Amino acid sequence: MKRLAAAVALMALALLGAGCQPAAITDEARDMNDLYNVVLIAAIVVFALVAAALVYAIVRYRRRDDALPPQFHGGGKIEAAMVGVPVLIVIGLFTISMITLVGVDDTAEPDDLTIEVTGFQFSWQFTYNLNDLGEGGGGMDAEAEGAVSVIGTPANEPVLMMPVDEPVEFVLRSSDVIHSFYVRDFLYKLDLFPGRVNAFTVTARETGDFRAQCAELCGLNHALMRFTVRVVERGEFDAWIASEAVRQLGDGARVRAR
Repeated sequence: MKRLAAAVALMALALLGAGCQPAAITDEARDMNDLYNVVLIAAIVVFALVAAALVYAIVRYRRRDDALPPQFHGGGKIEAAMVGVPVLIVIGLFTISMITLVGVDDTAEPDDLTIEVTGFQFSWQFTYNLNDLGEGGGGMDAEAEGAVSVIGTPANEPVLMMPVDEPVEFVLRSSDVIHSFYVRDFLYKLDLFPGRVNAFTVTARETGDFRAQCAELCGLNHALMRFTVRVVERGEFDAWIASEAVRQLGDGARVRAR
């Protein structure tokens, strides 16, 4: 009974933990959150059934006297259920997991905004190519050239700007060691490897500031590799891009009046 009570307590803690999840602000995060909820519900149902069967067996077949209970060998239906039910559960969870994985790893379209992310000891650089600003164009002339970059330092955390309700591709690179691009409210992280390019695409559905960090121990000042993801309306994003282009590139960035 003590073990049963401990199991019940662990399940209660798991349920409490489930209510403390980060906010899922992207389509992909919400899909992953839905998958998590399905797995959690399946686990609760299985636990409840097993616990109920265990309690029933303990109470129904507890020892009452010294008489030997009826003995029997095997049970086709029980054995088939013991094998069949877990197999069906695994097949079901595998199927919905693959569907979610394919959706989360969906590649970007040519017209999507691309942000190049470079990790280095010990901060981040976010680069926006003026010829690749997504459908809105960033308020830039079609002939604009160059790139806008945001470079952070451990003392000055960088801000990654992105528009809401639009797919954004993050292209990840590292200039030195392995880092990890982790935005808590994306429910997702991806490593940055020297000499290798990783990428993923998300569509944010909420505006606001969201904390992010490097999630891979990368050296002495790893804990200082924090940054903020700022999700804004497209108009505000365009104005910011135009302003940064003029500030960083001067007359080389032809700002289109909107």
